[in-house]
Amino acid sequence: MTTSTQAGAPARLTGAQALVRQFAARGVKHIYGVPGGDCSIDIIAAAHEIGIEFVLTRGENSAAMAAAAAYQVDGSLGVVLTTRGPGLANGANGVACAMLDRCGIVIISDGYENEQSFVSHQRFDQERMLEPVTKGALRVDSPAVLPAVGPLLDLAMARPAGPVYLEVTGQGMRGNAPELSLPVRPAALAPLPAVDASAIEAARALLAKAQRPIIIAGLQTREPGAAEALQTLARKWNVPVFSTYMGKGALPDADPLAMGHFMAGGAEDETMKSTDLILTFGLDPIELLPKPWRYEAPVIDLATYAFPRNHYLPAVALIGDLGDAARRLAEGLARSPWDTAEFARIKAHMLKRGDFDTDGGPITPTLLAKTGCELLPPNARVTVDAGAHMLPVMVFNQASRPYDTLVSRGLATMAYALPSAIGAAMADPGRPVVAFTGDGGLMMCAAELATAVQAGANLTVVVFNDSAIAMIGAKQHQRGFERVGMDYSATDFATVAKGFGAQGVRVTSREELPGALKAAYASAGVTVVDVIVDPSSYQQQLRSLRG
Repeated sequence: MTTSTQAGAPARLTGAQALVRQFAARGVKHIYGVPGGDCSIDIIAAAHEIGIEFVLTRGENSAAMAAAAAYQVDGSLGVVLTTRGPGLANGANGVACAMLDRCGIVIISDGYENEQSFVSHQRFDQERMLEPVTKGALRVDSPAVLPAVGPLLDLAMARPAGPVYLEVTGQGMRGNAPELSLPVRPAALAPLPAVDASAIEAARALLAKAQRPIIIAGLQTREPGAAEALQTLARKWNVPVFSTYMGKGALPDADPLAMGHFMAGGAEDETMKSTDLILTFGLDPIELLPKPWRYEAPVIDLATYAFPRNHYLPAVALIGDLGDAARRLAEGLARSPWDTAEFARIKAHMLKRGDFDTDGGPITPTLLAKTGCELLPPNARVTVDAGAHMLPVMVFNQASRPYDTLVSRGLATMAYALPSAIGAAMADPGRPVVAFTGDGGLMMCAAELATAVQAGANLTVVVFNDSAIAMIGAKQHQRGFERVGMDYSATDFATVAKGFGAQGVRVTSREELPGALKAAYASAGVTVVDVIVDPSSYQQQLRSLRG
């Protein structure tokens, strides 16, 4: 709402009204967070006036993850609203997740007024606390600062995308400024530069000589046009493609050239060590496990920007527009000598390395992942939490496009799947969302089931309930320690779900599993499928896939 003090005077905006107009210009439909009693209520009211919905989450960490998911799904700026002190501190993990997973969000918190320098209560240097996990910050303590808000939000969206911090005060949000002094002009995403011609020629020479080249596709294949260019290059060159978890879907998993996931692990080790050229296509070092690069083949690195640290020194670095680089590399490129029958063998090998089901007995994580993914509704989007259950889910989940699967690999944080599913469901309500989570991850954010119900989200939560921190337990076993501190007391998540207003079903036998999943996927609203699994196969699965 604009205001004027007298007839004919220029319309004026409060700082909060000016702020939310900047959000709307960047595609924002929802603000996620837990408000405080100061500037939060001004921002919520101003957002409501122009049709931006505030979603009250149960925790600030979850709010940041939901906002980051919205950014990934529809390209809009993610917005997180917190109060000063504990509110902002609670959201720091979610901000770190957005930073390392390359998601453009802004986190907003109250600051004290300039004349309140005497205050110590709930006070610390909030900007400094967030500095390592934000790209920039701005304090709006006067309407005069408002013109700098737009550039800050543009910084969040600029490559590599990431969080920015906005600290606001009553004077900044409730003070007035002339509407015409605050134009809304979002900066267009800067076009990527064309790759250097000499680098293209050097790369083409290596491509022409390679007898067993491979491609590793990473998260930057989510750039517009990059996935299509990758597909064209791979098919013309006749080359197998491995994807990182965040690059999943750039080449559809069902494609004969899609081999499976690259983790620098045991499953793909034979193929990687037999190659004579590795082409990384949009691979970001944040996706890789913390282990040394162990392949001797030269690497051609296609990336949108240079990285401050990497696992390898490429023979040739192609920095710029991935699609343009791929098209130029494909010009006159002959098919590689790969025997196409070998692609099917490698693909089957990769699938087998992740399959640890048994005949009969308790439900295994593999059976739950396989059944849960096979029965997914058409066009479903999947979110996956960190933990041992992630291994079989990523093996059996079939993605067709980038962002069909949302997973945290930069921070690899637990309590990710449910908040991200909420953000994805709100940003794209036309697609059903299924969150695969372990019991540990869900316990960290279970109250967000109430958020999903209250927000009217359409999603299913599938819980791998083994009453343990299975991934860390497996590593404890590998290192020969006695099993201590890895087990939870039993939890009935179906009952928990009902307490939050969701539907809940508990599955304890193989026979019940398909029917329970089908019913959950067909249900409107929020449904939790709490599945009791036997974690004993995780040891072998971890060793098989990661080595």
